[in-house]
Amino acid sequence: MTTLWMIEDLEPWPDPPAPGQVCEPTTSWITPGASDCIRELARHVPARVEQVTVDDRVELLAHLGHGFTTVLPPQLDTLGDVVLTGHLVWDRYLWMLYRTRPHGRARVAERHPVIQRTRRIPTADAGWYGVEYGGPRTVHRFGPIPDGYSIVAYALLVPLQ
Repeated sequence: MTTLWMIEDLEPWPDPPAPGQVCEPTTSWITPGASDCIRELARHVPARVEQVTVDDRVELLAHLGHGFTTVLPPQLDTLGDVVLTGHLVWDRYLWMLYRTRPHGRARVAERHPVIQRTRRIPTADAGWYGVEYGGPRTVHRFGPIPDGYSIVAYALLVPLQ
C-alpha cells in the first residue's frame, strides 16, 4: 500500500475529510524545491509518468498505483518509470491550470493543521487588518496553535486505495 502526505487548501467546503473518510481528490505533485513544499512531508514514491495531450496541451500524468494519478509540474520533465520525491496537493480548482483530470481514492488516516508565522498589518479601517506570512510552513500535530501563527492548510496522511 502506498501512503503519502497530501496538503488540502483552505477552500470553504462543508465536508472536510476527517480521519477514516474516503476522498477522491484532484491532485498535483509538489517537489522539495517548490516554495509551498513542506519538506517534512516529502516521500519517495515509485511512479509511471506519461505525457497526455489535452486541448493541444501536453501535460505530465503520474500513475502512483492503486488507480491513483496526479499531474506533475512541467519543470519535472520526466517520463517512464521513476521515483518521485515530494507530496500531493489537493486543489479543487486544478482544472484552471491543467486540462488533465487526475483521479483516485484515498482514505484519510491523519489530519493536522499546517501553520505559518503571521503578522497583522493595520489598515485604515478600524478593526480590520492585513496578514503577512513569513517563515516556513510546518505541520502542527498537538496542542493549541501558538500565538503569532495561523492555519494556512491541512496535511492529510492518505493511504491510496
